[in-house]
Amino acid sequence: MLKYGRNIIFDLDELDPLSIDKQSVYLVPNSSRVLEIGCATGFMGEYLMTKKGCYVVGIESRVDEAKEAKKKLNQLISGDVEEKGTLEQIDDKFDVVFASAIIEHLKDPWRSLTSWKKFLKKDGFLIISTSNVAHWSIRLSLLMGKFDYREYGILDNTHLRFFTTETFKKLVADCGYKIEYFSIDPVGGGLPRISKVLSKLWPNLFAYQMLIKAKPE
Repeated sequence: MLKYGRNIIFDLDELDPLSIDKQSVYLVPNSSRVLEIGCATGFMGEYLMTKKGCYVVGIESRVDEAKEAKKKLNQLISGDVEEKGTLEQIDDKFDVVFASAIIEHLKDPWRSLTSWKKFLKKDGFLIISTSNVAHWSIRLSLLMGKFDYREYGILDNTHLRFFTTETFKKLVADCGYKIEYFSIDPVGGGLPRISKVLSKLWPNLFAYQMLIKAKPE
């Protein structure tokens, strides 16, 4: 079963300009070497290869997703990124470490982010995103006394860690990175038109997902 698989072609033209996937992919330079951590079925890595001429190495722990990703990417490492043996299979350095919606699944994201620095070239950088637990929809649920896990979304039943805009920034900074760019996705989670406007005033309330580009200090 492919929980995070996609049966459609990943097409940025179909996405809102503020969607987290579109923003993340635009930050990746053309012809760069990319280490994609938590690549799922490889749909984003495949786009980077075909549309931006990148060389993509993916890491994926779920067996079914890894099998699909192996067909698409230049190289696939199947294993848990938090296990030492998985990272030991990486013998290269990259222009970009790309970690889209993965840190919320990790037991110790602080240790992982710190360890990923060794895979970056001198001028390489991290692109990382995660969901925002302080989104208005979660606050509303809490007001009604609910904190129910779901199949997908901010309260995905496989999420182990939760972040707000400020704690996300603090995580990245505490792991030895200098944040160069921060952005939010206000269009997920419902009411996209209203959220786009109100997110300019209250980003932590209307950010459904968050994005950081950062370099090791």
